[in-house]
Amino acid sequence: MKSLLCAAVALLPLATAGQAQTAPDATAPAAAEITGEIIVTAQKRAQSLQDVSTSISAVAGQQLGEAGITSIEDLQVAVPNITIGDSFGFANLFIRGLGLNSVFANVDPSVTLYEDGAVISQPAAQLFSFFDLERVEVLRGPQGTLYGRNATGGTINLITAKPAEEFGGFVRAEVGNYSAVESEGAVTGGIAPGLAARFAYFVSSRDGFGRNIVTDSDVSNSNKRAFRGQIQFRPSVDLTLTAIGEYGKENDRSNALFFKRETFPGVLTDANPANDGLAAPGRGGFPTGNPRDYASTIDPSNDRETWTAGLTARWDVSDAISLTNIVNYRRFTSQQFQDLDLSSVVTSSVQEFRFRSSHWSEEFQVNLDLDRLKGVAGLYYFSENLFNLNAIGRTQTTDIFNPASPSRGRRVFLFGNGDTDTYAAFWNGSFAITGQLSIKGGGRYTHDKRRIDNENYIFVGPAPGTQLYIPGPDGQRIFKDYTNEAGLEWRPNGGVMGYYTYSEGFKAGTGQLGTNVGGIIDPETIRNHEIGLKSSFDDRRITLNLAAYTYKIKNLQLDQTLPGGTTGFITVFRNATSQKSRGVELDASWRPSPLFRSNLSLAWQHTEFGSFLSVNPTNPAQLPENIDGNRARNAPRWVGALHLEYDVPLANDGRITLAGDGSYRSRQFFSEFNDPLLSQGAYTILDAQIRYRTPDRRFTASVWVRNLTDKLVESANFALATGRVTGRTFLPPRTFGVAGRFAF
Repeated sequence: MKSLLCAAVALLPLATAGQAQTAPDATAPAAAEITGEIIVTAQKRAQSLQDVSTSISAVAGQQLGEAGITSIEDLQVAVPNITIGDSFGFANLFIRGLGLNSVFANVDPSVTLYEDGAVISQPAAQLFSFFDLERVEVLRGPQGTLYGRNATGGTINLITAKPAEEFGGFVRAEVGNYSAVESEGAVTGGIAPGLAARFAYFVSSRDGFGRNIVTDSDVSNSNKRAFRGQIQFRPSVDLTLTAIGEYGKENDRSNALFFKRETFPGVLTDANPANDGLAAPGRGGFPTGNPRDYASTIDPSNDRETWTAGLTARWDVSDAISLTNIVNYRRFTSQQFQDLDLSSVVTSSVQEFRFRSSHWSEEFQVNLDLDRLKGVAGLYYFSENLFNLNAIGRTQTTDIFNPASPSRGRRVFLFGNGDTDTYAAFWNGSFAITGQLSIKGGGRYTHDKRRIDNENYIFVGPAPGTQLYIPGPDGQRIFKDYTNEAGLEWRPNGGVMGYYTYSEGFKAGTGQLGTNVGGIIDPETIRNHEIGLKSSFDDRRITLNLAAYTYKIKNLQLDQTLPGGTTGFITVFRNATSQKSRGVELDASWRPSPLFRSNLSLAWQHTEFGSFLSVNPTNPAQLPENIDGNRARNAPRWVGALHLEYDVPLANDGRITLAGDGSYRSRQFFSEFNDPLLSQGAYTILDAQIRYRTPDRRFTASVWVRNLTDKLVESANFALATGRVTGRTFLPPRTFGVAGRFAF
């Protein structure tokens, strides 16, 4: 802890040159541009961002659009110490080195995503909903009392814009290179006294960043659309009912893996032509030009659909007590095809991946706001059903119920069902001992029931019926846990708060679906210590937030896929080892005038695994290696971001804004073995923008460029056991365009 304090003190001078977290709302008055306050509900009650005693960042909806943040993946350029990627269509949300450690279904992420208080549980479904938002809140560190549901690394809250009785709305349109066309908009207004509605949409299409050199089709293209409707009814000033319905659809050739190299180059020799099957079967058919190109006789395909319906009721019983109930249903389906040998050579490696989930969540809260005591207590219920199919063969098919059909050309057919039922009771609050000192605490009891049922078919010959049926890993287990939180808050004056927090997290045991080895493993737990400082000076023109933390994970849940076995690959999901980390985070802003705004975020972290022997999938000797002391996945040592804006007033009272962003990440590994092959080296991405705003603040036009230097950045990579190749995904290349936004 002493080393953390020293590091925090060493960062203090940087903040005086600091820079602002977000640009102001284009419709806000000039005074608010200097002293504006962000209100968040991260602790399930309304608080100023500067009054929340935890490491949290918030970005308002207007700033999301101005910064070009139109998806959850873009969020990492604006928030410290988070890493977001996409692998096999799953969102990889990592905070402080903790995130999703599997690409199979029914494995819980360590970072939870919520929309208006309702969880979006499946990583494959977390790439929607990012439109018409009032704000985004990112909580770093375990959220084991208020959020539960496996939030050992942190939580991201999406807060949608709500209906208003006054008529209004906006429309935003954008065009760019790669034939990109994107539009977002919303309209709101009163229907009758006490009754208001809001309708929002988002549509986006774009040509591919690469092409399939065999079929000449675009790959990594985009075709998305989403719609959201809300109705808010206020029968009295004390009671508010808000119903929400949302639909999202994606149908394109995205989410495929791209060839990096043969995992074991040079293993084929005259002396040993087979070399125990380590040679890549697709040799001779790999793409050799643009790294974003694809080579296969089939095009990758991505077809995803989600819809949700929910109802939130809030009753203000008195000035001090309010009751809130949030009920939500969400359904998600996904179908993907890709060639796992990453080659134009036909090798029976076409993966057919189908996924279906549906879940209910229910949360009841009692909020208390007294003079010295503030807090929330509640009950929570969650129920989910999952189905997953993972088949590998020669052809694409729409028939998922006939694994034995020889015409399908399948050689591996794995599928499974999973069920989860969770009950929880929680509380969290603070008590002011004096005007300057408060104590805080919280707890959550969780009862989690898991069941998995897997079935495996392995085809071993060309004749009909030549197959093996291998019962997959099945099982049912119940897990119970109570997680704690305790701490102190010290406010020597109105602009400074120091705090200390001890927190725990619990990620229930689970088992993978669509796999061939393993059952339900044990839970993963975390203990975290954090000290922090939140301060603002010069009438909030300068803010300085610092957090230093240390944590330790026990029974870390870790997934590995290795060459071998009847199927050609073996998946292993287990409680591998421990993981510990320490780090410091800085978020500083400086707004010296209404014309200049800036923000600096900087994070340093040191993660390391405990002792664990396992086969390294990139080592041709296939011998166990010890990962003791290695860095965690998706955990760069240094992450930094700088945002600058300057306004040039015009004679007509309009305004031109010059804006620039720079984000830096040091080397990050995608494997616990810290193999350079499965890593991304240090990189910096630069964005720039010029905006014009009319005097009435209703219309904004901009010219923008992202990834100005066209940096090739891998967002994930994998040693693919089936094809004996290393595949990867990328962040977008340089993109540019023009945009316009009109508010009414």
